[in-house]
Amino acid sequence: LARPFQFLNLGQLAYLGQSEALAQISVGSETVRGRGAAGFALWRSVYLSKQVGSRNRILVIGDWIKTRFFGRDISRF
Repeated sequence: LARPFQFLNLGQLAYLGQSEALAQISVGSETVRGRGAAGFALWRSVYLSKQVGSRNRILVIGDWIKTRFFGRDISRF
C-alpha cells in the first residue's frame, strides 16, 4: 500500500522578462517575497542552487554573462 499523496509547496517563481521576476519562496516557516530586480535575484539564485554540479553552475553563469554582452539572438552576427 502506498502512503497518501501530500503536496509540499516550496514556492513560486515567475520570470517576467527584461531582468524582472516575481518570487515567493518558503524557507522553513518563513516566506520570502521579491519582485522586480529582487525577484530576479531570487529567481537566479534558486536556478543556480538547483543545478546538479558545479560545472553546470559555471556554464550557466557563463551563458548569462555572454547573453548580457551579446544578447540572445545569434542571427545578428
